[in-house]
Amino acid sequence: MDERLELALARIRAGDGPGAEAVLADVASAPTAPDDVRVVHLRAVAAHLRRDEEAAERLMASALAATTDPTLVASLHNDLGNMRLEAGHPGAAVASYEASLAVEPEDAPTWANLATARRHAGDPVGAGRAGLHVLELEPGAALGRAAVGAALLHLTGQGRSAEALDLVRRWAELDPAHPGARHRLAALGGLPAPERAPDDYVETLFDASAEDFDDHLAGLGYRAPTLVADRVGARVGEATGELDVADLGCGTGLVGDLVRPWARSLVGCDLSVGMLRQARLRGCYDALHRAELSAFLRARHAAYDLVVCADTLCYLGDLEAVTRAVAGALRPGGTLVATVERLDDPSRPWRLTPTGRYAHGTEHLRAVSALAGLSDVTTTPVHLRLEAGEPVEGLLWSARRPTAAARPQGADSRPSEGEDGRVGRD
Repeated sequence: MDERLELALARIRAGDGPGAEAVLADVASAPTAPDDVRVVHLRAVAAHLRRDEEAAERLMASALAATTDPTLVASLHNDLGNMRLEAGHPGAAVASYEASLAVEPEDAPTWANLATARRHAGDPVGAGRAGLHVLELEPGAALGRAAVGAALLHLTGQGRSAEALDLVRRWAELDPAHPGARHRLAALGGLPAPERAPDDYVETLFDASAEDFDDHLAGLGYRAPTLVADRVGARVGEATGELDVADLGCGTGLVGDLVRPWARSLVGCDLSVGMLRQARLRGCYDALHRAELSAFLRARHAAYDLVVCADTLCYLGDLEAVTRAVAGALRPGGTLVATVERLDDPSRPWRLTPTGRYAHGTEHLRAVSALAGLSDVTTTPVHLRLEAGEPVEGLLWSARRPTAAARPQGADSRPSEGEDGRVGRD
Protein backbone atom coordinates (compact mmCIF):
# COMPACT_ATOMS: atom_id res chain seq x y z
CA MET A 1 0.00 0.00 0.00
CA ASP A 2 2.85 2.36 0.75
CA GLU A 3 3.94 2.36 -2.88
CA ARG A 4 0.42 3.31 -4.02
CA LEU A 5 0.29 6.09 -1.43
CA GLU A 6 3.57 7.48 -2.73
CA LEU A 7 2.13 7.48 -6.23
CA ALA A 8 -1.00 9.29 -5.00
CA LEU A 9 1.17 11.84 -3.20
CA ALA A 10 3.22 12.44 -6.36
CA ARG A 11 0.03 13.13 -8.31
CA ILE A 12 -1.18 15.51 -5.61
CA ARG A 13 2.12 17.39 -5.77
CA ALA A 14 1.59 17.71 -9.51
CA GLY A 15 -1.86 19.22 -8.87
CA ASP A 16 -3.67 16.17 -10.29
CA GLY A 17 -6.57 15.63 -7.88
CA PRO A 18 -8.58 13.22 -10.10
CA GLY A 19 -5.43 11.19 -10.79
CA ALA A 20 -4.69 10.93 -7.08
CA GLU A 21 -8.26 9.84 -6.38
CA ALA A 22 -8.00 7.13 -9.02
CA VAL A 23 -4.91 5.73 -7.28
CA LEU A 24 -6.57 6.01 -3.86
CA ALA A 25 -9.65 4.16 -5.11
CA ASP A 26 -7.42 1.13 -5.66
CA VAL A 27 -5.88 1.53 -2.21
CA ALA A 28 -9.31 1.72 -0.58
CA SER A 29 -9.91 -1.95 -1.31
CA ALA A 30 -7.26 -2.93 1.25
CA PRO A 31 -8.80 -4.19 4.53
CA THR A 32 -7.20 -1.50 6.71
CA ALA A 33 -7.49 1.39 4.23
CA PRO A 34 -10.79 2.92 5.40
CA ASP A 35 -9.27 3.53 8.85
CA ASP A 36 -5.79 4.55 7.66
CA VAL A 37 -5.33 8.26 8.43
CA ARG A 38 -2.86 8.59 5.55
CA VAL A 39 -5.44 7.42 3.05
CA VAL A 40 -8.18 9.69 4.39
CA HIS A 41 -5.82 12.64 4.49
CA LEU A 42 -4.75 12.21 0.88
CA ARG A 43 -8.36 11.73 -0.22
CA ALA A 44 -9.16 15.06 1.45
CA VAL A 45 -6.36 16.86 -0.36
CA ALA A 46 -7.36 15.27 -3.67
CA ALA A 47 -10.95 16.45 -3.16
CA HIS A 48 -9.65 19.95 -2.46
CA LEU A 49 -7.64 19.92 -5.68
CA ARG A 50 -10.78 19.21 -7.68
CA ARG A 51 -12.53 21.97 -5.70
CA ASP A 52 -14.96 19.76 -3.78
CA GLU A 53 -14.50 21.66 -0.52
CA GLU A 54 -17.43 19.94 1.21
CA ALA A 55 -15.84 16.52 0.67
CA ALA A 56 -12.42 17.84 1.66
CA GLU A 57 -13.74 19.23 4.95
CA ARG A 58 -15.62 15.99 5.71
CA LEU A 59 -12.61 13.80 5.01
CA MET A 60 -10.25 15.99 7.06
CA ALA A 61 -12.68 15.82 9.98
CA SER A 62 -12.60 12.01 9.66
CA ALA A 63 -8.79 12.01 9.60
CA LEU A 64 -8.62 14.17 12.72
CA ALA A 65 -11.10 11.91 14.51
CA ALA A 66 -9.00 8.86 13.69
CA THR A 67 -5.77 9.89 15.46
CA THR A 68 -4.52 11.24 18.76
CA ASP A 69 -0.86 11.49 17.72
CA PRO A 70 0.09 15.13 18.49
CA THR A 71 2.44 15.59 15.54
CA LEU A 72 -0.11 14.17 13.11
CA VAL A 73 -2.96 16.20 14.60
CA ALA A 74 -0.93 19.40 14.23
CA SER A 75 -0.04 18.52 10.63
CA LEU A 76 -3.67 17.77 9.72
CA HIS A 77 -4.88 21.07 11.18
CA ASN A 78 -2.14 22.91 9.28
CA ASP A 79 -3.09 21.22 6.00
CA LEU A 80 -6.75 22.00 6.63
CA GLY A 81 -5.75 25.63 7.12
CA ASN A 82 -3.88 25.59 3.82
CA MET A 83 -6.91 24.18 2.01
CA ARG A 84 -9.25 26.71 3.58
CA LEU A 85 -6.94 29.60 2.72
CA GLU A 86 -6.61 28.45 -0.90
CA ALA A 87 -10.40 28.09 -1.07
CA GLY A 88 -10.81 31.75 -0.07
CA HIS A 89 -11.82 31.25 3.56
CA PRO A 90 -9.06 32.99 5.57
CA GLY A 91 -11.10 33.27 8.78
CA ALA A 92 -11.62 29.51 8.86
CA ALA A 93 -7.94 29.03 7.99
CA VAL A 94 -6.97 31.12 11.03
CA ALA A 95 -8.94 28.74 13.25
CA SER A 96 -7.16 25.73 11.72
CA TYR A 97 -3.69 27.18 12.13
CA GLU A 98 -4.45 28.18 15.72
CA ALA A 99 -5.64 24.61 16.41
CA SER A 100 -2.37 23.30 14.99
CA LEU A 101 -0.32 25.68 17.12
CA ALA A 102 -2.25 24.70 20.24
CA VAL A 103 -0.67 21.25 19.78
CA GLU A 104 2.73 22.29 18.33
CA PRO A 105 3.24 25.87 19.59
CA GLU A 106 6.85 26.19 18.36
CA ASP A 107 6.33 25.32 14.69
CA ALA A 108 7.60 28.41 12.86
CA PRO A 109 6.16 27.60 9.40
CA THR A 110 2.66 27.29 10.88
CA TRP A 111 3.07 30.68 12.56
CA ALA A 112 4.01 32.07 9.14
CA ASN A 113 0.88 30.46 7.65
CA LEU A 114 -1.17 32.03 10.44
CA ALA A 115 0.31 35.43 9.56
CA THR A 116 -0.82 35.04 5.96
CA ALA A 117 -4.31 33.95 6.96
CA ARG A 118 -4.73 36.80 9.45
CA ARG A 119 -3.62 39.32 6.84
CA HIS A 120 -6.11 37.99 4.30
CA ALA A 121 -8.77 38.01 7.00
CA GLY A 122 -8.25 41.76 7.50
CA ASP A 123 -6.05 41.63 10.61
CA PRO A 124 -2.63 43.02 9.59
CA VAL A 125 -1.66 43.72 13.22
CA GLY A 126 -2.30 40.09 14.15
CA ALA A 127 -0.45 39.04 11.02
CA GLY A 128 2.55 41.13 12.00
CA ARG A 129 2.58 39.67 15.51
CA ALA A 130 2.55 36.16 14.08
CA GLY A 131 5.47 37.10 11.83
CA LEU A 132 7.36 38.48 14.82
CA HIS A 133 6.81 35.18 16.63
CA VAL A 134 8.44 33.39 13.69
CA LEU A 135 11.49 35.61 14.20
CA GLU A 136 11.46 34.84 17.93
CA LEU A 137 11.49 31.11 17.15
CA GLU A 138 13.94 31.32 14.23
CA PRO A 139 16.03 34.53 14.26
CA GLY A 140 16.49 35.94 10.77
CA ALA A 141 14.01 33.53 9.18
CA ALA A 142 12.94 34.59 5.68
CA LEU A 143 9.35 33.48 6.41
CA GLY A 144 9.17 35.78 9.42
CA ARG A 145 10.67 38.74 7.60
CA ALA A 146 8.27 38.29 4.70
CA ALA A 147 5.28 38.04 7.05
CA VAL A 148 6.20 41.21 8.95
CA GLY A 149 6.98 43.08 5.73
CA ALA A 150 3.62 42.15 4.20
CA ALA A 151 1.79 43.25 7.35
CA LEU A 152 3.63 46.58 7.31
CA LEU A 153 2.68 47.14 3.69
CA HIS A 154 -0.99 46.69 4.53
CA LEU A 155 -0.83 48.93 7.59
CA THR A 156 0.95 51.77 5.80
CA GLY A 157 -1.40 51.43 2.85
CA GLN A 158 -4.31 51.91 5.23
CA GLY A 159 -2.67 54.93 6.84
CA ARG A 160 -2.17 53.10 10.15
CA SER A 161 1.33 54.46 10.70
CA ALA A 162 1.31 54.29 14.51
CA GLU A 163 0.53 50.56 14.49
CA ALA A 164 3.09 50.02 11.74
CA LEU A 165 5.72 51.88 13.80
CA ASP A 166 5.07 49.68 16.86
CA LEU A 167 5.44 46.59 14.70
CA VAL A 168 8.64 47.67 12.96
CA ARG A 169 10.26 48.76 16.24
CA ARG A 170 9.84 45.23 17.56
CA TRP A 171 11.11 43.82 14.26
CA ALA A 172 14.27 45.93 14.50
CA GLU A 173 14.82 44.68 18.06
CA LEU A 174 14.49 41.04 17.02
CA ASP A 175 16.35 41.39 13.72
CA PRO A 176 18.85 44.26 14.16
CA ALA A 177 21.13 43.16 11.32
CA HIS A 178 18.38 43.13 8.70
CA PRO A 179 18.56 46.25 6.49
CA GLY A 180 14.84 46.10 5.74
CA ALA A 181 13.90 46.46 9.40
CA ARG A 182 16.05 49.55 9.90
CA HIS A 183 14.97 51.13 6.61
CA ARG A 184 11.29 50.60 7.39
CA LEU A 185 11.87 52.03 10.86
CA ALA A 186 13.41 55.15 9.30
CA ALA A 187 10.52 55.39 6.82
CA LEU A 188 8.07 55.53 9.73
CA GLY A 189 10.04 58.16 11.64
CA GLY A 190 11.77 55.88 14.13
CA LEU A 191 15.26 56.72 12.79
CA PRO A 192 16.69 59.59 10.71
CA ALA A 193 15.90 59.15 7.02
CA PRO A 194 18.92 57.92 4.99
CA GLU A 195 19.64 59.47 1.61
CA ARG A 196 18.93 56.17 -0.13
CA ALA A 197 17.70 52.68 0.63
CA PRO A 198 20.47 50.15 1.35
CA ASP A 199 21.49 47.98 -1.59
CA ASP A 200 20.90 44.74 0.32
CA TYR A 201 17.41 45.92 1.29
CA VAL A 202 16.49 46.50 -2.36
CA GLU A 203 18.13 43.27 -3.46
CA THR A 204 16.33 41.07 -0.92
CA LEU A 205 13.03 42.90 -1.45
CA PHE A 206 12.95 42.09 -5.15
CA ASP A 207 14.59 38.68 -4.99
CA ALA A 208 11.67 37.63 -2.80
CA SER A 209 9.02 38.86 -5.23
CA ALA A 210 10.65 38.17 -8.61
CA GLU A 211 8.65 35.11 -9.69
CA ASP A 212 5.25 36.70 -8.99
CA PHE A 213 6.26 40.26 -9.81
CA ASP A 214 4.53 40.73 -13.15
CA ASP A 215 1.24 39.20 -11.98
CA HIS A 216 1.30 41.32 -8.83
CA LEU A 217 1.84 44.56 -10.77
CA ALA A 218 -0.82 43.66 -13.32
CA GLY A 219 -3.29 43.53 -10.43
CA LEU A 220 -2.23 47.05 -9.40
CA GLY A 221 -2.83 48.58 -12.81
CA TYR A 222 0.89 49.27 -13.21
CA ARG A 223 1.36 51.97 -15.88
CA ALA A 224 4.99 53.08 -15.58
CA PRO A 225 6.41 50.94 -18.43
CA THR A 226 3.77 52.16 -20.88
CA LEU A 227 4.24 55.76 -19.77
CA VAL A 228 7.99 55.49 -20.33
CA ALA A 229 7.59 53.90 -23.76
CA ASP A 230 5.06 56.52 -24.85
CA ARG A 231 7.43 59.31 -23.79
CA VAL A 232 10.30 57.64 -25.63
CA GLY A 233 8.20 57.71 -28.78
CA ALA A 234 7.34 61.37 -28.26
CA ARG A 235 10.95 62.41 -27.58
CA VAL A 236 12.92 60.12 -29.89
CA GLY A 237 10.52 59.56 -32.73
CA GLU A 238 9.93 56.53 -34.90
CA ALA A 239 11.19 53.17 -33.63
CA THR A 240 13.84 52.32 -36.23
CA GLY A 241 16.01 50.01 -34.13
CA GLU A 242 19.08 52.25 -34.34
CA LEU A 243 19.70 53.31 -30.71
CA ASP A 244 21.94 51.94 -27.96
CA VAL A 245 19.64 51.75 -24.94
CA ALA A 246 20.18 51.14 -21.21
CA ASP A 247 17.33 50.07 -18.90
CA LEU A 248 18.24 50.96 -15.31
CA GLY A 249 16.69 48.79 -12.63
CA CYS A 250 15.36 46.59 -15.41
CA GLY A 251 13.54 44.17 -13.13
CA THR A 252 11.72 41.50 -15.11
CA GLY A 253 11.97 43.44 -18.36
CA LEU A 254 8.59 45.14 -18.51
CA VAL A 255 10.12 48.36 -19.85
CA GLY A 256 12.75 46.63 -21.93
CA ASP A 257 10.13 44.73 -23.86
CA LEU A 258 8.37 47.97 -24.80
CA VAL A 259 11.47 49.97 -25.79
CA ARG A 260 13.12 47.13 -27.71
CA PRO A 261 11.80 48.42 -31.09
CA TRP A 262 13.99 51.54 -30.72
CA ALA A 263 17.10 49.54 -29.84
CA ARG A 264 20.04 48.40 -31.86
CA SER A 265 21.39 47.13 -28.55
CA LEU A 266 19.49 46.93 -25.26
CA VAL A 267 21.20 46.30 -21.92
CA GLY A 268 19.63 46.02 -18.51
CA CYS A 269 21.07 46.30 -15.03
CA ASP A 270 19.62 45.41 -11.64
CA LEU A 271 20.77 44.40 -8.17
CA SER A 272 18.34 41.50 -7.88
CA VAL A 273 19.51 38.17 -9.27
CA GLY A 274 15.93 36.92 -9.15
CA MET A 275 14.74 39.82 -11.30
CA LEU A 276 17.57 39.32 -13.78
CA ARG A 277 16.60 35.66 -14.16
CA GLN A 278 13.08 36.71 -15.11
CA ALA A 279 14.42 39.37 -17.49
CA ARG A 280 16.58 36.77 -19.21
CA LEU A 281 13.52 34.57 -19.76
CA ARG A 282 11.75 37.51 -21.41
CA GLY A 283 14.43 37.50 -24.08
CA CYS A 284 14.44 41.17 -25.07
CA TYR A 285 17.93 42.14 -23.80
CA ASP A 286 21.27 41.79 -25.53
CA ALA A 287 23.05 41.84 -22.16
CA LEU A 288 22.10 41.89 -18.49
CA HIS A 289 24.30 43.04 -15.61
CA ARG A 290 24.01 42.63 -11.87
CA ALA A 291 25.25 46.08 -10.93
CA GLU A 292 24.71 49.12 -8.78
CA LEU A 293 23.16 51.79 -10.92
CA SER A 294 25.63 54.67 -10.79
CA ALA A 295 28.69 52.40 -10.93
CA PHE A 296 27.21 50.78 -14.03
CA LEU A 297 26.72 54.17 -15.68
CA ARG A 298 30.11 55.61 -14.76
CA ALA A 299 31.85 52.66 -16.39
CA ARG A 300 30.11 53.42 -19.69
CA HIS A 301 30.96 56.97 -20.69
CA ALA A 302 28.93 58.27 -23.67
CA ALA A 303 27.72 54.74 -24.42
CA TYR A 304 23.99 55.27 -24.87
CA ASP A 305 21.54 57.18 -27.01
CA LEU A 306 18.68 56.45 -24.59
CA VAL A 307 18.49 55.68 -20.87
CA VAL A 308 15.17 54.55 -19.38
CA CYS A 309 14.36 54.04 -15.72
CA ALA A 310 10.89 53.10 -14.42
CA ASP A 311 10.10 52.90 -10.69
CA THR A 312 13.76 52.61 -9.71
CA LEU A 313 14.64 56.10 -8.49
CA CYS A 314 12.05 55.75 -5.71
CA TYR A 315 14.82 53.96 -3.78
CA LEU A 316 17.05 57.05 -3.89
CA GLY A 317 16.63 60.35 -2.07
CA ASP A 318 18.90 63.03 -3.53
CA LEU A 319 19.09 62.40 -7.29
CA GLU A 320 22.02 64.70 -8.10
CA ALA A 321 24.71 62.01 -8.24
CA VAL A 322 22.74 59.55 -10.30
CA THR A 323 21.63 62.26 -12.73
CA ARG A 324 25.28 63.24 -13.28
CA ALA A 325 26.02 59.56 -13.93
CA VAL A 326 23.20 59.37 -16.48
CA ALA A 327 24.45 62.51 -18.22
CA GLY A 328 27.93 61.05 -18.45
CA ALA A 329 26.65 57.80 -19.96
CA LEU A 330 24.53 59.56 -22.60
CA ARG A 331 25.97 60.56 -25.94
CA PRO A 332 25.44 64.17 -27.07
CA GLY A 333 21.80 64.42 -28.06
CA GLY A 334 20.91 61.36 -25.95
CA THR A 335 17.68 61.16 -23.95
CA LEU A 336 16.69 60.19 -20.40
CA VAL A 337 13.14 59.01 -19.63
CA ALA A 338 12.29 58.02 -16.06
CA THR A 339 9.49 57.92 -13.49
CA VAL A 340 9.55 58.98 -9.84
CA GLU A 341 6.92 59.13 -7.14
CA ARG A 342 5.66 62.69 -6.76
CA LEU A 343 6.20 64.91 -3.72
CA ASP A 344 3.82 67.83 -3.50
CA ASP A 345 5.77 69.81 -0.90
CA PRO A 346 7.69 72.78 -2.35
CA SER A 347 9.67 73.14 0.87
CA ARG A 348 11.42 69.78 0.38
CA PRO A 349 13.27 68.32 -2.63
CA TRP A 350 12.58 64.71 -1.63
CA ARG A 351 11.14 62.68 1.24
CA LEU A 352 11.28 59.09 2.50
CA THR A 353 7.64 57.96 2.72
CA PRO A 354 6.09 55.39 5.11
CA THR A 355 6.20 52.82 2.29
CA GLY A 356 10.01 52.81 2.38
CA ARG A 357 10.19 54.54 -1.00
CA TYR A 358 11.24 58.10 -1.80
CA ALA A 359 9.10 60.79 -3.42
CA HIS A 360 10.58 63.71 -5.36
CA GLY A 361 9.47 67.21 -6.21
CA THR A 362 9.36 68.75 -9.66
CA GLU A 363 11.88 71.44 -8.76
CA HIS A 364 14.36 68.83 -7.55
CA LEU A 365 14.21 67.07 -10.92
CA ARG A 366 14.76 70.34 -12.73
CA ALA A 367 17.61 71.34 -10.42
CA VAL A 368 19.54 68.07 -10.75
CA SER A 369 18.99 68.10 -14.51
CA ALA A 370 20.53 71.56 -14.72
CA LEU A 371 23.47 70.60 -12.51
CA ALA A 372 24.15 67.60 -14.75
CA GLY A 373 23.98 69.74 -17.89
CA LEU A 374 20.76 68.22 -19.23
CA SER A 375 18.26 70.33 -21.16
CA ASP A 376 14.74 70.09 -22.61
CA VAL A 377 13.49 68.97 -19.19
CA THR A 378 9.85 67.88 -18.95
CA THR A 379 8.04 66.69 -15.82
CA THR A 380 4.48 65.48 -16.25
CA PRO A 381 2.15 64.42 -13.39
CA VAL A 382 1.03 60.80 -13.88
CA HIS A 383 -0.68 57.93 -12.05
CA LEU A 384 1.83 55.09 -11.71
CA ARG A 385 -0.28 52.28 -10.18
CA LEU A 386 -2.69 51.54 -7.37
CA GLU A 387 -1.70 50.89 -3.77
CA ALA A 388 -4.31 49.92 -1.17
CA GLY A 389 -6.87 50.89 -3.80
CA GLU A 390 -5.53 54.44 -4.19
CA PRO A 391 -3.52 55.88 -7.12
CA VAL A 392 0.21 56.36 -6.56
CA GLU A 393 1.01 59.80 -7.95
CA GLY A 394 4.19 60.20 -9.93
CA LEU A 395 6.16 62.32 -12.35
CA LEU A 396 7.22 61.27 -15.83
CA TRP A 397 10.62 62.93 -16.25
CA SER A 398 12.51 63.36 -19.51
CA ALA A 399 15.58 65.35 -20.44
CA ARG A 400 18.28 65.47 -23.11
CA ARG A 401 22.03 65.77 -23.13
CA PRO A 402 22.72 68.67 -25.50
CA THR A 403 25.08 68.39 -28.40
CA ALA A 404 28.42 70.06 -27.72
CA ALA A 405 27.41 73.14 -29.68
CA ALA A 406 24.14 73.47 -27.80
CA ARG A 407 25.49 72.90 -24.28
CA PRO A 408 23.68 75.29 -21.89
CA GLN A 409 25.77 78.23 -20.75
CA GLY A 410 27.00 77.67 -17.23
CA ALA A 411 26.22 73.95 -17.24
CA ASP A 412 28.40 71.86 -14.96
CA SER A 413 31.30 70.45 -17.01
CA ARG A 414 32.61 68.08 -14.34
CA PRO A 415 32.59 64.35 -15.13
CA SER A 416 29.75 62.31 -13.61
CA GLU A 417 31.25 61.37 -10.25
CA GLY A 418 29.92 61.18 -6.74
CA GLU A 419 28.01 58.80 -4.55
CA ASP A 420 26.55 55.68 -5.99
CA GLY A 421 22.89 55.62 -6.90
CA ARG A 422 20.85 52.47 -6.81
CA VAL A 423 19.41 49.75 -8.89
CA GLY A 424 15.89 48.81 -7.97
CA ARG A 425 13.29 47.42 -10.34
CA ASP A 426 11.16 48.13 -13.34
